[in-house]
Amino acid sequence: MKWTKRGPCWDLAVRVCMAVIFDEMEPEEARKAFLAAAKEEGTLLPPMTSS
Repeated sequence: MKWTKRGPCWDLAVRVCMAVIFDEMEPEEARKAFLAAAKEEGTLLPPMTSS
């Protein structure tokens, strides 16, 4: 995935991801941070619904 807009949310998401790798944060925090970064980027897809 290419990020064209590496704003504050993207920066935070990367830092949180690194903290997860080093067992300093929970994976759910990285998920939340990357969702915020995707929203900031304008690439967040709507939730999928089951058929």
